[in-house]
Formats: sequence, structure tokens, C-alpha cells
Amino acid sequence: MRYHGNMKLEEALKMVREENLTKTQLEDYHTKITDLFIQLQLECADKEKEEALFMSKKEPHDSVAQMKIFWRASAGGQRLIVLKRYISATSKMLDSIKRRLYLIY
Repeated sequence: MRYHGNMKLEEALKMVREENLTKTQLEDYHTKITDLFIQLQLECADKEKEEALFMSKKEPHDSVAQMKIFWRASAGGQRLIVLKRYISATSKMLDSIKRRLYLIY
């Protein structure tokens, strides 16, 4: 599973919620979602670097709070907000899959 935006993540969420998944299916989802989680983390790191560079351009008359607001309103800031929620949801999904696999073993 390659990460191509929130549609893939939403699809994965729906599929993993199915109650009658086999051990093999759960293991496959765990592998694919782990890959997705890693890709999200890497993109998040890139956006955090972008944020640091954005903040480094602060002028003396700009407040830090003002710059943070400008960053969060930018396309990069908006993407970072979404990425952080995706990472949180993906982490919870992986925990859920692990619990279900432990019940099977």
C-alpha cells in the first residue's frame, strides 16, 4: 500500500475495522499500515523542517505568535496539521491490529 493522500488511509481504516479478518489479513494490514506510518512520519519531518525555515525568516517586528499563525495558515502548515492527525490515527490503528493479533495467537 503506497500512501497517496487521505483516501488510502480512510480505506485502510474501514478495512481494518472489519471484525472477521483472518490472521493473515491482519498481518498483511499491519505490514502495509506500518509502511504508511513511516511514510507519514517522513513527510511530517519534511514539513517540520519547512516550518523551521519559515520561522527563521522572522523579522524583528514580527512576533513569534504571529509567525506561528502565519505558518499554520500556509499550505505547509495546513499539511502538517493533517499529517499529525493521520499519524495519530495510524498509530491507534496499528495498536488495534496488534491487540487483535495477540488474541489470535
